[in-house]
Amino acid sequence: MKKITDNLALPQWLRGWEQFWFTPADPSLLGLMRICCGMIVVYTLFAYSFSLQEMMGEHAWNDMQLRMSQVREHPVIVPSINWSNIAPTPQPRNEFEREYLEDYKRKFAMLPPPPYPINQEQADMLETFRNTFGIDMRVNGLPPPRTEAELEYAKEYTRNHNITPPPAYPKDEAEAEAIERYIERYGTDPRIVYTKGQRVFSLWFHVLDPNAMWTVHILIVFVSILFTIGFATRITAAALWFGSLNYIQRNPTMVFGVDTMMTIMLLYLMIGPSGAAFSVDNVIRRWWVKAKPGFVQAWYRWRRQPVPSIADIEPAAPVEIVPSVSANLAIRLLQIHVGIIYLIAGVSKLLGNSWWTGEALWGTLGNFEFAPMQFEIYRSFLAFIGQYQWLYALIMTGGGLFTLAFEIGYIFLIWQPRLRWVFLAAAILLHGFIGLFMGLKTFSMMMLVMNMAFLKKEEVYAFIRMIGLNPAAPPAPPAAPPPKLETAIASAKS
Repeated sequence: MKKITDNLALPQWLRGWEQFWFTPADPSLLGLMRICCGMIVVYTLFAYSFSLQEMMGEHAWNDMQLRMSQVREHPVIVPSINWSNIAPTPQPRNEFEREYLEDYKRKFAMLPPPPYPINQEQADMLETFRNTFGIDMRVNGLPPPRTEAELEYAKEYTRNHNITPPPAYPKDEAEAEAIERYIERYGTDPRIVYTKGQRVFSLWFHVLDPNAMWTVHILIVFVSILFTIGFATRITAAALWFGSLNYIQRNPTMVFGVDTMMTIMLLYLMIGPSGAAFSVDNVIRRWWVKAKPGFVQAWYRWRRQPVPSIADIEPAAPVEIVPSVSANLAIRLLQIHVGIIYLIAGVSKLLGNSWWTGEALWGTLGNFEFAPMQFEIYRSFLAFIGQYQWLYALIMTGGGLFTLAFEIGYIFLIWQPRLRWVFLAAAILLHGFIGLFMGLKTFSMMMLVMNMAFLKKEEVYAFIRMIGLNPAAPPAPPAAPPPKLETAIASAKS
């Protein structure tokens, strides 16, 4: 039988990469993930109904005036690519600059920031400023002052903010006051920002009437239900992804992990054919296979034209779950994205001292905000493990090491067939713990849905049967085309 790689287009050394991304995959997995993800989305969006105005309204917790100021004026700063805002010192162009360079290096053991002073008076002023404030006036690119007013502005700014001002000098007093107001509000100078504002959109920026908001909200929730059952999935997937973004971008202060993961999942379910299996779309297609001849004949009767026989009517395409490249692409993108999420989560934990000392889990288990402290049995359990240092260390340190090993090793080891179920079982254990003891139930469920990207199609159908359904067996892979004559001759010779 001809191998899949024989049909690939890239050179031999790149065929593994091409096969990884572009081998057609069964879309049944995406169908199951659509149902699981959709139920969480419906629940999450429906929960907004109980406090829609408090969360999204004009006078919400993050009210419209505050939110629009963030959208229009929030600073976006791009750091320097060489870890320093100080420009390199150019080569001196004349004898005065050479002498100034050598004198500066002798006094301060470093190169002076540009530009060079134009005369000795300016050089003395720069040295006096550095001796007074302990910092060179030019470190942020500000040129030496040309007037007494500019010098006073540099002194006052440095005195107030412990850093020299960036260029350029304000044109007048009104501009200087506007700069101070921006610094007071956002904590950074508007002259050093890359841009102001956030390139985001939300329907709730424009739909402010409470009745209109309810209409739009109900429509989005209705679309989420249609997506979950798989009706017009290509359309409802895109509409729901867009709809969910409106809530996140209107009020980012209420965004939790589940909102982020929900949007990621919807993106990949939109890319792949998530309605190709276990969907109302499939039910409609099966109905159309039988109903098409009758509809065509009724159409001809309505137009009072000769009615064709059923044999003359081209039958509808049979309903089959056909492996597709887009399904594989969506699954692969999701798999890699999940691995990156875990890797970043694990590596970032290494920045916290509690993960090195083994105390990180106690911050969760003993936290009244998250943990189920209202249950006596839980409090008794904490008291019991606290009585024995070895048991406390075993649970806390062992749990922390388990979390770090799982999150950091996931992206590297999940691809190994022997370790796949080890990591999937570890994901169930980890997110079950998070759901029970941190109160993040929907987040934990969404993460488990994302881990489903590593299931095989046989496991998908086994799960569907386990919950009481009896779908058709997964389709067999298409038969390979017969080998070309040249390939057959070469095989015979070998």
